[in-house]
Amino acid sequence: MSTSIDIYPTTNYIPLVEETRQRTQELYQQLLDSHGIDSTVEVKALHPFRDGEEIRYIDPTVRWDLHLGVTFAYWVNGTWAASSWPCMFERERVTHFEVEDYEQLGPEYGYPASMLGELIPVEDEFDIQLSPEEIKLVNSQDHCWSDERNMGGHAVSSIGYGFVAAALAEETAGRISSVDCALPEGHSGETAEQFLTWWGDSQLSFYGTRRFQ
Repeated sequence: MSTSIDIYPTTNYIPLVEETRQRTQELYQQLLDSHGIDSTVEVKALHPFRDGEEIRYIDPTVRWDLHLGVTFAYWVNGTWAASSWPCMFERERVTHFEVEDYEQLGPEYGYPASMLGELIPVEDEFDIQLSPEEIKLVNSQDHCWSDERNMGGHAVSSIGYGFVAAALAEETAGRISSVDCALPEGHSGETAEQFLTWWGDSQLSFYGTRRFQ
């Protein structure tokens, strides 16, 4: 089992993976410093690998891409602790299946034939009510990001994947969301600024500081 946090951009800017990695590390270190935790966090961007395979770091000049596999690995005081798996992916489009559901079951189950091939609109993914202009910006982008961590996994990645989401949302003026209960009720749809007012402190309060000593 795993949970994921999604990032819906409102601009067409595609950041460097290095930008996201660096900002994630910065946000994480700021959290530890603010709580007086005398530890150092490093975030490393790797190509996915299996046990026994050589570790390959992602070149700092590489931008996020739909076909790019990425592992964000978290080191605490020089020792690997955990990983999460952020990815960029293409949003789904209306297919003939959604059109058939619309015609046979009703509007709440699909989309009309006039929308065939268009992006499936983001409509009720958010707890926070966005303005029509904001929704329009979200739905103007054909891609989004998601970062995944293992359910019940290490506290380090369970905190870190939220900072990955915040970094990507900052870089793309995006909205942060989740469809699998990664976020408490009422927070889906936040900007990076809103998200960062509570994420790190609440997670550290839940997991404690022992994992970072």
